[in-house]
Amino acid sequence: MTSLSTELDRLLGPDYLEDVSSKPLEWVREKRAECDAAETAVSYLRRVAQGRLDIVHAYLDHREDETSAPDLSALVDDLSAIIASGPPRPNGRGRLLTPLAPDMEREDLTADLDAILDANRIGELPSMSSDELQEIADRLTAMERKISQQRRALHERIDRLQAEIVSRYKTGRASVDGLLT
Repeated sequence: MTSLSTELDRLLGPDYLEDVSSKPLEWVREKRAECDAAETAVSYLRRVAQGRLDIVHAYLDHREDETSAPDLSALVDDLSAIIASGPPRPNGRGRLLTPLAPDMEREDLTADLDAILDANRIGELPSMSSDELQEIADRLTAMERKISQQRRALHERIDRLQAEIVSRYKTGRASVDGLLT
């Protein structure tokens, strides 16, 4: 299976949509489906990065308020509240809901995030210094920004492909009758 990074390089490459207006309608739909699948994976990664960042910020915030770090069991008990109270997320673009999780067959899906903060290191957060926590938060923030940029670029591709499909129906280059056969 192709790695997500390799797939994104291909989908976001400058020649991916070259001559889109001259391609068959089925080709355009296929490209839109590929971008949709990648967007689902990237959106999932973004949510994972944001969740991990929220957990690290909970530790940092607690350190500012008290002299001792919260214990791990208290963190687990408060996890839903921590994630729900994380930094505000930008408004979406009003897209229809898609599956919330991508094809989990991709072994590399969370590898870059795990390199910053995996499940084992989350268990070590109580023993980390504020500087260590801040360094992890900074790395997760940078990763979340990168993922968000990729997601925006995929949305631009999806929008362009959708606009091409709509244009074909409006101009008569494609017909609804073609969908029924």
